[in-house]
Amino acid sequence: MADAALEARNLSFGYGDVPVWEDVSFSVAAGQVAFLTGPNGAGKSTLFRCLAGWLEPSAGTVCVAGEPFTGHTRLAPGTLAFVPDVPSFYDDLTAAEHLELVLAANRAEDARPRAERLLERFGLAGQERLMPSAYSRGMREKLALVIALTLLPRVLLLDEPHGPLDREASLVLSEELAAAARSGTAVLLSCHHDVPGLAPDVALELRDGRLRRES
Repeated sequence: MADAALEARNLSFGYGDVPVWEDVSFSVAAGQVAFLTGPNGAGKSTLFRCLAGWLEPSAGTVCVAGEPFTGHTRLAPGTLAFVPDVPSFYDDLTAAEHLELVLAANRAEDARPRAERLLERFGLAGQERLMPSAYSRGMREKLALVIALTLLPRVLLLDEPHGPLDREASLVLSEELAAAARSGTAVLLSCHHDVPGLAPDVALELRDGRLRRES
């Protein structure tokens, strides 16, 4: 689709001769929120890693903003952000230093007020000088989400973002994702259950090696 911010065209992935999923095709337009559901082991995280350029599919093409995208593609700053199911951080940087690094790398100094607002909303304000290793799992998830949302990218990929969060933080996240979509971000997130405060424009299910669109 010409207007798709994110598009998968006939993607397949497997380990050796064992396929994980095949012929996966879908698109998410700018301003849309898409949910990806499916049972454990269906390959949702693997699909996210292929979409983010972390893994190479065995067949098919990923397009971001209308252009083919792989892990070797150099994207313009602010084009795509990915929060995996288990975010990782540098061992020797504080939370604040992670944010500073991301702002500098993406030439996004004007996003600093948004970062400060997000830290406040997610309850991390005042704890930025701590190392992420000192954070709980939920706090590490919040930090990864703050970093991704600060950039307000054209495409936002979130693997199980609500899972480690309590209900209050989940509602905050849903509000921020809805706001990002209204600003034109294409959002794809995976989930195992209803997401509080957020409804999808596109509903996808990955099951038995195939992707099905539900809406």
